[in-house]
This record gives sequence, C-alpha cells and structure tokens, in this order.
Amino acid sequence: MDIYQLRYFVAIVESDFNLSMASRKHHISQPALTQAIKKFETEEKVELFTRANGRLSGLTNVGENFYNNALIVLEHHDRMLKDLRENSTVVRGKVRIGIPPLILTVLFTDFLSSLIIKNPDIRFVFIEEGAFELRRQLFLQEIDFAILLQPTDLNPQVFKEEIIYINQLTCFMSKKHPLATQNSIQWTDLRQRKLAIFTHTFMIHHQLKRKFESLNIIPDIVLMSSSWDFLLESTRGSDFITILPSPVNNHFSYSDVKEIPFDPPFPWKVVLVYPIKSRYSRIENYTRQTMMSYFIDQKKVESI
Repeated sequence: MDIYQLRYFVAIVESDFNLSMASRKHHISQPALTQAIKKFETEEKVELFTRANGRLSGLTNVGENFYNNALIVLEHHDRMLKDLRENSTVVRGKVRIGIPPLILTVLFTDFLSSLIIKNPDIRFVFIEEGAFELRRQLFLQEIDFAILLQPTDLNPQVFKEEIIYINQLTCFMSKKHPLATQNSIQWTDLRQRKLAIFTHTFMIHHQLKRKFESLNIIPDIVLMSSSWDFLLESTRGSDFITILPSPVNNHFSYSDVKEIPFDPPFPWKVVLVYPIKSRYSRIENYTRQTMMSYFIDQKKVESI
C-alpha cells in the first residue's frame, strides 16, 4: 500500500465508512477507491473492514491495528515533507487558517492580502466558516489556526489562545428609533425591543443569549441572519436593533443608521487559536508571529 492508498484508507475510517464522502475528500471516484481497498485486502490476504449488506460498517481487529499504525506513518510522512520544504532554498508549504466571515471582513482583508503578496511561494488556505465549524476543524486538525471570539470554551491544555484584537459590541439602529437619542444603551433598554441578530452559527449569537439569560431578559428576536450588512440594512426602515462589533462602522456609509455603545461596554475579544504541539513548522511560527506583530504591534507584514 503506497502513501496515497494509506490516505484513502484513513479517509474511509474518518468518514464513518462512507465511501462517497471519502472519495470526494480525495478527488477520486468511488469505484476506484473501492477497488484500491479490495486489491490491498486480496494481495495481503487480510480483511480490514467488517461489512453488512455489502457496505462497510466498521474495522476488524486487524483493521483497527492497521489504522492506528497508518496514523503514525502519515504523521511522520507529513513531518518529513515539512522538514524537506523548510530546508530548501525557498520556503514552500501550506498553512490553513479558519476565519469567521464577519472577522474576515472587518479585520483581516488588508492583512491577508499582504501575507499572500509577501510570500508567493507559500500557499495560504483560508477557510471562511462560523465559529462552531472552525472548532470542529481544529479538533480534527483540518486547520492549523482559527480566529475565534472569547470565550472559546476550548480546553487550555490542548489549545493555545492569544488575544490579537479587542473592541466592543454595540447597538445599531435607525436614527428614527426611540432609543436613538440616548448616548449609551443599558441591557434593560432592550426589553421588548425587536432585535435582529446573527444566527446560532456565530459566537456573538451565543454571547448575547448568555448575557440576556444572566439578566433574566427574554429577547424579542424577530430576525436572524449570517450577513452583517443585511442585519444593518434591516434597521433602516424599521424599529429593529442589531448588535454588531463596533469596527463594522468603518465598512458602511448609511447616514440614517446610528451606533450606540453599551454602558458598561460589552467586550469583543478576537483570539488566535492553535493546537499545543511539541514542535511547530517554520511556516506555522512565521504565521503566528506575523499575525501577532501586525495586530498587537501594528507592524507591517514582512516576508518569511
């Protein structure tokens, strides 16, 4: 079994023995994937999988041992390639960064473009997903870094968190709204007010729900969306209030929408999250250090 077949085998197990899902992940046809596994079992005179009604349903004892060893081999293979690329004259490689859409828009546009331009030989892969999907990908090691909001509720023994940006969540509403004359908003002001907020795939949604629950306030949520600009737009001709990070104010030009902060301020803390490992590649160290330098020290992006 070569390294590609080994990856196919692991992909089948990690796809809960769904051959369609595993074949899509590795861009191979399902019949070709099935044939590769059957050929290996025939040549080695072993059965890796248990089968039920013609479908793969689990691993045999032999298959379980083979799977555990396969993970070790693939880890060593990936590490070997990283070392090879890092020791070449030109640093090449790939780093995968997961970023929620809102944070990508309001904070990362300039940074990411500079990162790509300064490092043409490095492949930066950006995964734009909600916080819960990014947490899942972190656990499965499908991404190297994730940009999330605190609290992340991740195990500090497994993942490292570093704050890269702090601001606050604020209220946005029409200038004709009854609360628009106030200089600040108390949470009790939002009782029986119509709210337009992010969907449950966003961490802000859960931060708001926790806050309301702590104050025994039942929010009147009339609209949920994954689009921050749509949430803003919804306030213009209605009495809706939306709650967004204050930096959003730099990305729209509605003259009829007003931003009002909470009193006391409600923090919006953006953190860089990555798995705790005994060793990081040169590209991983560069990405982390560059991100911290850019957002904390306001330094320009330099090439690796």
